[in-house]
Amino acid sequence: MASKSNHLMRTTLSVTLVIFVSKAIGFIREMIMAYYFGRDCITDAYNSAYSLFYLPVLLFSSCVTSTLVPLYIRRENELGPEGAHRFASNTLNLFATFSLLISLFMMLFAGPLVHIVYPGFSEEAHDLTVTLSRIMFPALVFFVAAIVLSTVLNAQEHYLAAQLTGLPLSFALITAAVLFSGTVGIRAQAWGVLAAGILQIVILLPALRHDFRYYPTFNLHDKHFRRLMTLAVPSVLSMAVNELNHMIDRMLASTLNAGDISSMTYAFKLIMFMTGVLVVPLTTISFSKMSKQAANKNVSALIPQVRRSIALLAFVILPVVCIAGVCSEQVIRLAYGRGRFDEESVRLTGQVFLFYVIGVPFYSMRDLMNRVYHSMENTKTPMIIACISMALNIVLNLILRGVMGVNGLAFATSVAALIGCILLARGITQRIGRVFNRKFVLELAKIAFSSALALVASLCMSRLLPVWRGTLPVIGWLILVALPGAVVYILSCLALNVKQCGRILSILKRS
Repeated sequence: MASKSNHLMRTTLSVTLVIFVSKAIGFIREMIMAYYFGRDCITDAYNSAYSLFYLPVLLFSSCVTSTLVPLYIRRENELGPEGAHRFASNTLNLFATFSLLISLFMMLFAGPLVHIVYPGFSEEAHDLTVTLSRIMFPALVFFVAAIVLSTVLNAQEHYLAAQLTGLPLSFALITAAVLFSGTVGIRAQAWGVLAAGILQIVILLPALRHDFRYYPTFNLHDKHFRRLMTLAVPSVLSMAVNELNHMIDRMLASTLNAGDISSMTYAFKLIMFMTGVLVVPLTTISFSKMSKQAANKNVSALIPQVRRSIALLAFVILPVVCIAGVCSEQVIRLAYGRGRFDEESVRLTGQVFLFYVIGVPFYSMRDLMNRVYHSMENTKTPMIIACISMALNIVLNLILRGVMGVNGLAFATSVAALIGCILLARGITQRIGRVFNRKFVLELAKIAFSSALALVASLCMSRLLPVWRGTLPVIGWLILVALPGAVVYILSCLALNVKQCGRILSILKRS
């Protein structure tokens, strides 16, 4: 048991390092964008166009990543590597064709689509969003192909190459902003998205030469692909619920103040940075392992795997969320507070970030528990729960928008995630056994208590310090506030004998 937990941690830490570098560069990308373009109706148009482009990317990603891994593993067990590669090649070819057709459709009907999704836009903002969308849409084919190929590598437990696909987007958008924003303005970013799609394929080719053999198969009636599509339709909602809720938030925010969509987008991208670094490595690795156990009908091994994953996720994410909540405004000031992103933008975006960050533990646990269902090829239950969660989010949005403005939209998303998380946990217990027994709940309670102490320590320190401005002073402020919280958290975990803390320390000693 301990060796499996340590192996999970070692692999997770390695992938986390790669993702951290990728996300850190992505974070720099957002800082550069905020510097060059600020927070106004022009950035609202770009963020809205990218959201419209990214929605089908997200849907394809949810479809592929939640279904291809367990089915690929099953094909490999039944037919060997060649059969698995043929299945993956057929999936790649069909999805590339589907994405091409969707791209052409969205380019043709970009005007009506923008009008439906963002009804509160002015004519100028509408026209600019349409233009930017049409530049981005052809990149859909390349993004989807990269998703399929990355998922194949994950199924083979070759995680590192697949996680490098985030680098081309950052590289292309940074280059576009620095070199071309002065001549073509925000359109440079749209062309950067198109270039990034092509570069994603290029960066995967070296790993694929060793781990994947391509076959020019195109069989829509293949029974394995039909099984994938049967599972994929409901999985799309369950895996895309975060982005779909955020898109609903942006739709409603389009009727509020100018710049509110940009505040939500900047704040949400930081949330995605947090979850990308802290959550994605664990869920990616755990999903492959859980899929292998489920394919072998090894439910007895699935329960401890689920417990290890949930405990490690809670151990990492809870203290970070507590400290980030205390430092919300300074985090935004460090990330974006320069150039055209003024102090009022920092204040408003910091508030939105706070209400989003409250829900990070629930977004994270929900994604992990969705993977548990998908590893067992059950995609209907998460879909039903996702529909309940989205319906609740819409109701709360309509209620809280009038009371709290844009902050209410972010808070509604967090509350809806909590309810979805509870429903998923209850369903998992009913299907695979009592995951949340007394001993495991006690372990989670220790982590939660230690995180609460970290919150108090950081909050007290933040009250003692004045608000500092400027990049280096803000970094110093964040260190001085976060460090006491981190120290208190580690000491509390050691005193309470939290298992995850001891395992991480043992791994660090060996390295």
